[in-house]
Amino acid sequence: MTKKVLMLAAKANMIQQFNHRNIKILQNLGYKVHVATNMEDFGSMSAEENERFKQWMIDNDVIAHQIDFERRMGSLKGNIRSVKQLIKLFKEIDFTFVHVHSPLGSVLGRLVAKQFKVPAIYTAHGFHFFKGGPRSGWIFFYPLEWFFSFITDTLITINDEDYEVAKKYMHAKNIVKINGIGVGVEQAWRVTDEEKLIARRNVRKELNIPEDAVMMSSVGELSDRKNHKVVLEALKMMKPEQLKNIYYIIAGTGSNGEILDDLAESFGFKDHFKLVGYRSDIQNINFSSDISIFPSLQEGLGVAGLEAAIDGVYLIGSDIRGIKDYILSDSIGVIFNPRNAKQLKKVLEKKIDANILNSKLNRSRLCQFDIKSVDRAMQKIYKNVKSTL
Repeated sequence: MTKKVLMLAAKANMIQQFNHRNIKILQNLGYKVHVATNMEDFGSMSAEENERFKQWMIDNDVIAHQIDFERRMGSLKGNIRSVKQLIKLFKEIDFTFVHVHSPLGSVLGRLVAKQFKVPAIYTAHGFHFFKGGPRSGWIFFYPLEWFFSFITDTLITINDEDYEVAKKYMHAKNIVKINGIGVGVEQAWRVTDEEKLIARRNVRKELNIPEDAVMMSSVGELSDRKNHKVVLEALKMMKPEQLKNIYYIIAGTGSNGEILDDLAESFGFKDHFKLVGYRSDIQNINFSSDISIFPSLQEGLGVAGLEAAIDGVYLIGSDIRGIKDYILSDSIGVIFNPRNAKQLKKVLEKKIDANILNSKLNRSRLCQFDIKSVDRAMQKIYKNVKSTL
């Protein structure tokens, strides 16, 4: 009889964005994969992406189960409903193990898995408590993670800081670190200089940005957590003559667009500031940029910044876990305090004046983040679980 595995997260976007390859790895190991998530309130992706994901599951012989997980950590009533739905699912299907994601999904999933004596793997996509983070995260999420670590068979962390915290304070039977979800390092490095130049010219022409201008870009949701406003605050401190040849674009959607536009307009930078919305050609955006800025206040392992570094753009990133993990040398980029616009201004001036743009990348140190490397690590984790059953 084919063994069955459950992939579980509160929102469908967590499976869609981070677990396609994990599902295929499990299938290649001989498992029948089931997914339990909320496909109606599906999280931070478009309705079209959600439909494509549901079709992908059908096409790839993945069995989906609707669980009505609520937002954030949910309400008592809503969580009781979700637990009842999970209990019904576990009664109907004999799972070999469960792989859980997201704070709410991981808590409720492990709770029910423990009741049915099903081993649980938990991937922490960045603990909600971290150095320099809000006190509320330590007060609420640290005790929660600590308590549920006792019923976790394998805890997977994706950055150095979380791994050290987990090794010191958590009680999972097995604690490992992988380098995020994996990105196409080798694929990016196969792009020729000519192809990069064509992309640079096309994007700049589309956005009406001169060839000789300094183009800075950020990728990410327009939200407080992504902290794009600190970049504009740093630019606001510069002299008008410095800004004449600088353009800043952000690829992403979210509720802070009007706030950012107003801030740019407040110092006469509106014509050089562009919100380009959701883009499917982020690599071309990177190739057209001289500097990439990743100013987040919180990340697990920030993919947008990592992809920019791999594409050869000089990266200025926040001095936080999940970003400084891959700014491993001056050839890749530099870190700054994401709450200090004055420091960012000085970094920008130094890099622009010194013309340290598109530096020669130290490639060897970024290979650890390649898809193949991460997939090998995940396959090993799944095989280790399989061998202990």
